[in-house]
Amino acid sequence: MTQDKREKLSDRSTTSIFGKEVTFQEAFPQIENFSIDIEEVVYTGYGGGIGRDVPHAKEQYDKNHLPREYFDCHNPRCYKGGFSIGSILRQMVHERQTYLETLEGCRGYEGSPKGRRKHRDCTNSFSVKITIKYKEDSPPIGP
Repeated sequence: MTQDKREKLSDRSTTSIFGKEVTFQEAFPQIENFSIDIEEVVYTGYGGGIGRDVPHAKEQYDKNHLPREYFDCHNPRCYKGGFSIGSILRQMVHERQTYLETLEGCRGYEGSPKGRRKHRDCTNSFSVKITIKYKEDSPPIGP
């Protein structure tokens, strides 16, 4: 790993517990259509000063632009940063939710240039809005 490229959450192995990766359609056959809007928010208050949230990166997903399991943090000082879109979708499908608006914190940390020392947790967060339309013939999942 170089100083220019810090490992992000999606750089970790994405193999599932079942031993293979699957397509979005295989993972969520009960979803007919969906939209996901993610806006990364950067907190600018360093050293205990007054900070503010500033929108940074925006991404939209749908059937023509499929998400990956993880959305990476864009903080250049962050290691292993981002959050799991897949886990949110799995929970929504399990509960048969059609809409969710949530704020996810970055799972990474800011550290020394080679990542050996952890200075603090990354303060970036992600505003997430998900809308799902289920296939009419798909049964609910779970008990």
